[in-house]
Amino acid sequence: MRCNELKALGLDVGTASVKTALLDSEDGLVDYSAVAMSDLNKRPMPSYAERDMTEVWERVVRAIKALKDLRGIEAVSVDGTSGTVVAIDANGNPLFPALLYGDKRAQDEVGEILRLSESAKGYQTLLPVDASLVLPKILWLRKNLKKFGEVSAILHESDFIVKKVCGATVTSPNVAGKSHIDVRSRSYLKGVYEDLNVPLSLMPPVKEVGDIVGHISERASLETGLPQGIPVVNGVTDATAGDIATGVLEAGQLNATIGTTLVVHAVVDKLVPDKMSRIYYKTFLGSTYIAGGATDAGTLPLDAVSSLLRLNLQELDALAAKVPPGCEGLLAQPQWTGTRVPSYNPNVRGFFTGLTSKNCTPGHIFRSLLEGNAAVLADVIDIVEEVTGVSIKEVRACGGGSGSDVQDQIMADMTGLEVLIPEASEAAVGSALLAAWGSDKGYSIGQLAARILKLRKRCSPQADLAEKYFSQRGRLKQITKFVYGG
Repeated sequence: MRCNELKALGLDVGTASVKTALLDSEDGLVDYSAVAMSDLNKRPMPSYAERDMTEVWERVVRAIKALKDLRGIEAVSVDGTSGTVVAIDANGNPLFPALLYGDKRAQDEVGEILRLSESAKGYQTLLPVDASLVLPKILWLRKNLKKFGEVSAILHESDFIVKKVCGATVTSPNVAGKSHIDVRSRSYLKGVYEDLNVPLSLMPPVKEVGDIVGHISERASLETGLPQGIPVVNGVTDATAGDIATGVLEAGQLNATIGTTLVVHAVVDKLVPDKMSRIYYKTFLGSTYIAGGATDAGTLPLDAVSSLLRLNLQELDALAAKVPPGCEGLLAQPQWTGTRVPSYNPNVRGFFTGLTSKNCTPGHIFRSLLEGNAAVLADVIDIVEEVTGVSIKEVRACGGGSGSDVQDQIMADMTGLEVLIPEASEAAVGSALLAAWGSDKGYSIGQLAARILKLRKRCSPQADLAEKYFSQRGRLKQITKFVYGG
């Protein structure tokens, strides 16, 4: 199979929707579909975030069937949210709703891990322990799921979909990054699991990104319409798939995925532990790593303000474009459910400060949140450069939030770096690239990306705003610390 013949499908199981991307290695993106599933996300309590994986699978099937022609597809790869866990029985059926990456019910279990596991404490410079990780959620399930004795495996969200399409129980070191995979050895940290009395047999075996882990089963073919027997290529998380979709493949490149949460990933070529535990590391492609963090900034506050003001995001963006940088003194904290960077504080909530009669307008309020998102991005970049010694040379952005021209320019101005927006930057495109590469290793993923990925826009930083925005970032951190401590 040669590059000019290949059609590959990427499946992206995100927070708000399931998306598919069909790539042709000659013609690029040839088909695309999206099926909403925000309605499946439930918050029975403020710190909870869960959804029914049976219903998620139904939306996946709908998204696949929405494509015009499934017959020519030759490979598939799946990505999903990072840190989301699904407890299944021996038949592969979910025993409890999936606990999403943003679920923070396991705060007590974080303390338990740090008390019981010296191995977990020692690894915090590479993976800080917090409630978004997998092991705290497993401990919570063990205490609260009456049928925990029936649990056959604890899968990550994309692992569950892979099992549905080909029957394999498997993960990748990238997908399992929040399950205490040692990024150096690419295997589970046995000592952590032993300290917590969690059998490693519950966790899916690890195979490398790009490996063929199975083939579309007869049952899945009948259910989805995908050709039976085509290879399923081991994938990555949705954020890492977004990295690949933007062309972030080399050390010094950085991707900001602006979805419900703002996830910042930089490619680095060496591991340097962060003594302050502000960033995490994940395996990437070959001998490279992802350094960065999942923040609590993103589109969540933008959507909330849109609903409150009864103006859609495009209308608010147009109003924000008319507001001067700095919002005439209005400052916003865009992290409404705690902060993970620049420091961990689960008590932080969103706020606006500096309101006056002049800046109390929809445009000012919206732009202040866009500037808040960009400030968080700039903080993460500073931390990555400080810790790793790698100089970030450019920012690429994807996710729904990158569709805002105002947000993109503010990111360039706030970071002092050029911001590049690819033409097709969805995570599903990244997974489709992985599927193509994994099914035909005669081409490097860089070669495939160069053929397929194209840039839509470049935003250059305005140097005269650097001092203003640097001062603004400092004030935001200072006020947040004053109000919430930490």
